[in-house]
Order: sequence, then C-alpha cells, then structure tokens
Amino acid sequence: TGTDKGVLQKYLDLPQPDDKVLATYCWIDGTGEHMRSKTQTIDFIPKEASQLTWWNYDGSSTYQAEGSNSDVYLKPVAIFKDPFLRGNNILVMCETYKYDKTPTESNKRQS
Repeated sequence: TGTDKGVLQKYLDLPQPDDKVLATYCWIDGTGEHMRSKTQTIDFIPKEASQLTWWNYDGSSTYQAEGSNSDVYLKPVAIFKDPFLRGNNILVMCETYKYDKTPTESNKRQS
C-alpha cells in the first residue's frame, strides 16, 4: 500500500505559533554514509548558526563513540529554511565532537 499524501498534508497544514521554530539538527553518522537528525523547539528565529546551542546525543548508537564516554556534541555550523516543514522552521547542519570536544572521526571538516 502507498502513503496517503492527504494525511501527511493534514498534519503539515496544522497551525504553528509564530514565536516557535522547529530546529532540526542534521549530521553524518560514524559510518560516513548515513544522515541523522533530531529536532528541538526554540523561541526565536535565528539569523545564523552561532545563535544556536550545542546539543548532545549518545554516540554509541551512531558508531561515533564506545559505551563509556559516549556523549557526542553537535555544533551548529549552517542553517537553512526547512523545505519539508516550511514556515520559520530550519535545518541545522552540524559538526560532531567527542565528549572531550575533539572532532569525531567522521567530522571531515575538522578531523
């Protein structure tokens, strides 16, 4: 069976408060082949990536850390209007850093 695009459109058309932005942080995982993302709601419309906070996640599930010291940090480096969620929502391109703030092996911009 196919996806009912009408159902998706129903949810995309739901009103969103003008003072809220869905910021989807995007990065390349430890394999170097797959994209990962996570989204947070913020209370302002950022003009540049430096206005956004670093965020973290458990890197052991993305092949970027071992079980101990598995925190990996996301550093926002670029923002773009989100073509999927539209409105004021943004895609945040990120670099990844280990628990000690050194670049991960898959962070090709810094490693």
